[in-house]
Amino acid sequence: MNKQAYAAAAVVDSIAATVRGSRSVRPVTKTALMPVLAAASPPQAAGMAIGLAGSWAGDVALLGDSDTAFRTGLFSFLVAHLGYTTALARRSTPGSRKAVIPIVAASAAGAAVFAKAAGPLGKPVGLYALTLGTMVAAASTTRGPGARRVLGGAALFAVSDALLGASRFVLRGRAARVASAGVMPTYAAAQWLLHTGFKTSNG
Repeated sequence: MNKQAYAAAAVVDSIAATVRGSRSVRPVTKTALMPVLAAASPPQAAGMAIGLAGSWAGDVALLGDSDTAFRTGLFSFLVAHLGYTTALARRSTPGSRKAVIPIVAASAAGAAVFAKAAGPLGKPVGLYALTLGTMVAAASTTRGPGARRVLGGAALFAVSDALLGASRFVLRGRAARVASAGVMPTYAAAQWLLHTGFKTSNG
């Protein structure tokens, strides 16, 4: 039932994010996502709990459109990724870190691109992108039954944030709307995979 509740919340919010006139609904649908996820898959480590709380705070902040709201959201998700990174790094195994350098290098390149496109928000956007890349790198080092799910969740998180950054800073018109429509579905799936994958790998 909890899995179905989270899926329903994710679908409703994803639709609400794209339908004009549904803005008043999102303070309910978007802020419900992380609490529903916590009920469906309770955090199995302090770092995962920090990730969940930081994500919830980021969801709330990004209900606003101002640069201040965006900065607050970035900071909240940066804290979330630090929590996730800590939890995932503790589940790494010897010899599992081969992909870390390429992932971090790719993240640095992406961070530079988005930082330049973000203008006055360039520095916080660049720092956030590097932090996200570090989390993805940490996810690549996990091993165990849920490892693929964890890495898939981390990768989808990167996709979601790339779509968000592209829709806000790079694209215009229809292309921006299409990219924006993909943000919440990939984000909701990312969170589900991260938490349920970590729970599986944690036994």
